[in-house]
Amino acid sequence: MRATAFLAMAILLAASAVGATPPIAAPLAKPTRVAHVALGAIAVLNRNTNARGVIRLYDDRGQLDREQARAFMRLAGSGSAAPADASEDDERLDVRVVQLAMRAAYHFEASSLVIVSATRPGAKGKHGTGEALDFALEGVKAPLLAAYLRGLPRAGVGIYTHPKTQYVHLDVREHSYHWIDGSPPGVSWREQLLSDPKQAARDSAWSPRSDLPE
Repeated sequence: MRATAFLAMAILLAASAVGATPPIAAPLAKPTRVAHVALGAIAVLNRNTNARGVIRLYDDRGQLDREQARAFMRLAGSGSAAPADASEDDERLDVRVVQLAMRAAYHFEASSLVIVSATRPGAKGKHGTGEALDFALEGVKAPLLAAYLRGLPRAGVGIYTHPKTQYVHLDVREHSYHWIDGSPPGVSWREQLLSDPKQAARDSAWSPRSDLPE
């Protein structure tokens, strides 16, 4: 009799276990922040001097490498990437210009950046003050590059569409200004201002982080 009762009790307990609520699992650990992905180096070519260099503008922590920025400036100027050959004029290029040009190169995953013109001591306008760079990206059409740059705050962007130009002008300024120019090299009689209805809002939202790669 006791054996029968014991067996019945065992069956009852087993049946209860089947419908029992499973134990609550421990909460999953919060995902850790993805480590900064190091940005690679970009080949830079000065079209006028044929000087070449490889620039890695940001270190493994994503911090701006000032020495690499100056190396870019020297390539844009005298064309020498060697620190010993640097002069004051070689480095007269606003660092924001360098950052924005390299940001575009990273965005398009371009293999190389071609410098057309940078600081021109004594010239009028942004090139004379070291705040402008004319450049192209290998494998990226000028209209596409210009369209991307026009989305950046506090930047002047001009696209030169004559068959003998096909490059983009980039400069830094307080209020964005965009234009298109179909003039031949050396003249600017076809310059046309482009409408920019979002200019004020975009520029007012600028911060130093706006110049960093995406």
